[in-house]
Amino acid sequence: MAQVLNTLAHEIRTPLAVSQGYLKLYADGRLTTPDAQQRALQQTREALGVIAVLCTEMGKVSALAEAGEPALVERLDAAALAHGLKATPELAAASWAEALPTVARIATNAPADLVRAIGVVIKAAFDEDKGSPHAVDVSAHGDALVIRAGTPAALSALSPEPDGPGAAPVNTDRGGKGLSLIWAAFVAEQHRIQMWNHQAHKASVGVRIPLVPV
Repeated sequence: MAQVLNTLAHEIRTPLAVSQGYLKLYADGRLTTPDAQQRALQQTREALGVIAVLCTEMGKVSALAEAGEPALVERLDAAALAHGLKATPELAAASWAEALPTVARIATNAPADLVRAIGVVIKAAFDEDKGSPHAVDVSAHGDALVIRAGTPAALSALSPEPDGPGAAPVNTDRGGKGLSLIWAAFVAEQHRIQMWNHQAHKASVGVRIPLVPV
């Protein structure tokens, strides 16, 4: 939880400073035109909106932390998970490759949260190199579903296993991501999911999700 609090403090500092700055300008009478006052009001509103989102994310993270590791009783088809990720707006422009067995299922209690959490992690990797094309590879490796995503160069270097050459755990407290990555890490932990990227290619991510017997 210390990691969560440190990240929250870091993320909230900028929008709080923006709000305070514009309020001080207004209080000091330095916004002398209606346009300047309107711009300041809009910027303050947006900054406070960021803080409100962080508070909501903090509530979600706290709820997951308190829940521990629940029994996963629902079965989600792996193809349905891939379909949900494809429908995520932030991932829609990526090219997709799938090689799944006819029947492959994942244990979960919250399919929507699982899809969103994996989508958050993939989007964070994409954000590391927004100017390049991105690809997602979905396949079964032994008793797990493995999703690898990133730029073509990153994917060619990224191991299909979390302990492969050059693999490193995903950093979930990167600045500028709010608490969404930390929330995703909690969801991944509850689902016994491993996440990694390549040390030399931050625009990459691998996600290993255990499959359950049919």
